[in-house]
Parts: sequence; C-alpha cells; structure tokens
Amino acid sequence: MTDTRDDFVISFKPHGGYDSPLIVVKGSTAADVFDKMKSLEASGVTAEIGTFDAALKAAFTLGGGLGATPVAHPSTVPATGYAPAAPAAPAAAPAGPPPGAVAPSCPHGVKAFKTAPPASGKTWKAWMCPAPKGTPGQCPPEWMK
Repeated sequence: MTDTRDDFVISFKPHGGYDSPLIVVKGSTAADVFDKMKSLEASGVTAEIGTFDAALKAAFTLGGGLGATPVAHPSTVPATGYAPAAPAAPAAAPAGPPPGAVAPSCPHGVKAFKTAPPASGKTWKAWMCPAPKGTPGQCPPEWMK
C-alpha cells in the first residue's frame, strides 16, 4: 500500500462566516501544494468559485429584499444535548443597488454593490470586484454618482 499522507495542508476562506467557500489544498511537499495552487488558478477554478459565491450571495440578498425567509435547517442536536449557539440577530441590510440595476461582471465574477458604512459619515456607492482585497490584478471599483 502506498503512503498517501499529506504533510502540507493549506486552507483558504475568502471571507468569514459559514457562507464562505472553503478551498483546501493538500500535498506531500510545499512544492506539491504550490503546484496544485497554481494549477487551480490556471484552470479558472478559483474564479468560478468566486463567481458562484457572488451569485449565491446576490440570490440571498434579492430574496431577502423581496421578503423571502430562508428555510430553517432541521435540528441536528445529538443525544448529548449539545446544541450550536443560536445565530446572532441579522445586521441591518446595507442599501441595495438602484432599482433595475444589473450587476456588472469582470474577469473575477459578478461585481458586488457596496456603499460607505453608515458610521463613516461618507456617501459613496460602487460596484466592487469579487476578488479578495489586495489580490494582484483586482479590478478597480465602478463608482456611482
């Protein structure tokens, strides 16, 4: 039998929360992990994950704006009585895009509509590239007036 132990494991999560996709890359050496990461990037898999993640978030946001309620997952409390912590109350929804606006796309996926945080005292609005902040080649914001 061949030893299939992976001594190097790198996990990526582009943003916090359970709704964030998780990518795990394993290899027997650091070079093996690096080659696999480059292969994922070159094949376009990482861009597709970003596009899919943005599409799911957009659908969830749209559904919430239309008054839809997410379906509750059945309880998975084991016989020990342990139950996960209750979810926190949802934060106030940020202002959505203008009515009828269609989210533009870029090479990294569907752009997200963002506004200045209310506490900042600023009033900007823009369509933002879904690539993680600071990613080389990240597209510039499309500012709105």
